[in-house]
Formats: sequence, C-alpha cells, structure tokens
Amino acid sequence: MYKNMWCVFVAILGVAAGMDRSHLPPTCSSNIYCHGPLLDTVQMAGLYNDSKTFVDMKLKLSANITMDHFHEMMARTGSHPTKADIQEFVNQNFDPEGSEFEDWRPTDWKDNPAFLQNIKDPLLHEWAADLNRLWLQLGRKMKPDVKANQDLYSIIYVDNPVIVPGGRFREFYYWDSYWIIKGLLLSEMRATARGMVSNFMDIVERIGFIPNGGRIYYAMRSQPPLLIPMVKLILDDMDDIEFLRQHIHTLDREYDYWMTNHTIEVNHNGHRYTLARYYDQSQGPRPESYKEDVDVARHFDTNDKKEELYAELKAAAESGWDFSSRWFILNGTNKG
Repeated sequence: MYKNMWCVFVAILGVAAGMDRSHLPPTCSSNIYCHGPLLDTVQMAGLYNDSKTFVDMKLKLSANITMDHFHEMMARTGSHPTKADIQEFVNQNFDPEGSEFEDWRPTDWKDNPAFLQNIKDPLLHEWAADLNRLWLQLGRKMKPDVKANQDLYSIIYVDNPVIVPGGRFREFYYWDSYWIIKGLLLSEMRATARGMVSNFMDIVERIGFIPNGGRIYYAMRSQPPLLIPMVKLILDDMDDIEFLRQHIHTLDREYDYWMTNHTIEVNHNGHRYTLARYYDQSQGPRPESYKEDVDVARHFDTNDKKEELYAELKAAAESGWDFSSRWFILNGTNKG
C-alpha cells in the first residue's frame, strides 16, 4: 500500500484558477497568530524585518486580555495607531521570540562518532567534525510551561527535544527532519532521532497529520510525507520491529490523510490516474510571511486573485521548495 503512495506522488501545486475561497477557514483559529485585525495591524506596521518574528512571540497574558488591550489601543488612537503605538503594544503584551525553549544539550551527543574515523583527508575531517558539533547548537527542548499554557504560545508542544534547521526556523519542520534524522543516526544520536519520530507520531494522533512545521499557523498545510521513510530509517538502524508494530496504525492514519485530502483523479488518453498534489485549503496570507505576501498581492485587483496567490504560495511552501525556480513559468511552459 505505502509503495503505491510514492508512485502517484507527482509534485504539482493544486489551486483551481478562479475558485471561490471565501468559505475556507483561516490558517488556524487563533485571532492573534493566524488571522484578524490584531495580526494585520502588527504585521503591516513592519516592526520587524521578518514577519515570522511576531507570530513566534509568547503572549504575556491570555488571548482575551490581549485582545482587550488591542481594542483599547485602537479606540485610543481612533483606529490609526502609529508605529510607535503598535510597538509599545507588542512590548507590553508579548515576550520575545524563542521564549518557549530552555537550555538543552543532547545527552547522546558524541564528540567522535565512528563515521569521522573513516574520513582521512584532514580538511574534510575537520569540516565533518564541525558539522557534528552543530547538533549542540541546534538542539531545542520546550519549557514545561509550554505544555501547561499552550494557549500562550504559537508553538506546537512536543514531549521530546528536537533538532531545528536554525536561523529563523526555531521549531521542527516536517521534511527537514527526515534529513536531520539521517544525520543524527550517522552521528550515533539514536535517542534524539527516535524521540523526534515519536513526537511526529504523537502529532498525527492529536492533529491527524504532520503540519509544515511546529507552529499553529502551519496547521492547514503539511510538507512532503516522509514519516514512513523516517520509521524505515529507525528500523534499519536499530532493527526495532517493535517500534514499527507500535506505530503502524499511526502511519496508516497519516497515509489516509494524504490520500483523502491531497489526491485528485486525472483522465489522460482514456486512462484514469490518481495524482497527489500540494494543496492549501485556507484563506489569507501566510501568518509567518504576512506583510511580504500582502505586499506581493497588491499587484492584483480583486480579492479572489489575491486569495489565489496566497493559496499558491502556501501550496509551494507545503512542497518544501519555498521558493525555487521549480515553480517558475518560463515562456508559457512549466519547464521552470
């Protein structure tokens, strides 16, 4: 069954031109992190070079109290707050991005894993050793407060520590984690690798699929479905058939999500094919790239066209190729 999944997975972006998207939900239900006037006001003020900065911040108080403070600011300023007003509001109601993590050093990290001993060239050996030390910089463990007060955070709580891509990407990402897990196993960090896969199993049981990344604003899109290959990595490295038995029903659940929500029937030359696609089913710009998306959408003269653009951007992000020339139209063709 799973083998067939890979046979039909052709990477296309799936948004029907002219489709009415007004009935679709926002990227998540949060009227702070995903949609609504507060998000629009803060993001369009351009307080930060990267829109992701704001939506990664922690609420100091409950969402309801924060919204009350926002409405008070808007009333006080006649719904035309200055950039300084908005910055003051954010400073008073949000903690900085990264507040969800505590210091953590991977307990299974090794200074000299076996693969380093096979690299004879001195320069390559030092480069690989530096690469191995990056695990110490990229490890993240969530504070207990995240589990206790999930409504104050945009991050999706997981029990086990994770390795993140780094930079602005402070949380786990789905398909990035496949390559990370391959590297962890090569570095003999089996407990960390297994813990990350266990996190994904838990997320599938809670949400029904694995989001693009570990934030609630990613909750309406996924990324290339690599959970089954992740389990294969664990199985091949540890020969742990019990791990597979324990999670086989969860793998089935994720597979069903993709086959139910991301496939279409295509007729070509008298033959019917099941084609999988990257496809977004939400309204609005990406919260983590809000201002950037809105600015690009100004080139379109109708809301329907803007929504179509937002959908294409989110579908491209779901593909993991956000962004490359793979999705460029060249001379009216799809050659890229």
